[in-house]
Amino acid sequence: MNRDLEVVVVDDEERITDLLTTYIPLAAKGIQVHPFNDSLVAKDFVAHHIVDVLITDYKMPRLNGLQLIESAPPQVKKVMLSGYVSDISEEKLQKLNAVYIEKPVPLRALAKVITDQQDLILSEPVV
Repeated sequence: MNRDLEVVVVDDEERITDLLTTYIPLAAKGIQVHPFNDSLVAKDFVAHHIVDVLITDYKMPRLNGLQLIESAPPQVKKVMLSGYVSDISEEKLQKLNAVYIEKPVPLRALAKVITDQQDLILSEPVV
């Protein structure tokens, strides 16, 4: 792989995107983080750029996290962050092939999801 892992982080709380934008590149080398506090702007970015991992909050204005995940291409690894466990259908997340991580976010668990995806992409044959 001759490119960085492209990670999009979406949360309407700027302190959360700031924290994750700072932490994620520390998890492994070769990661570019694109933070968004507006779900519609993030949706547009995901539609027009290569994205390997989409990390999104659930409860946000405009589009919620499920709507954002549904709009992402199938090859994107999807991670839902939320403190509202009862609002999110586990069946729906499984159908979307999304990982659920409860807030407050255990950073090591999130780093594992990202590095696993990075390993998967690194192991893909170059076409």
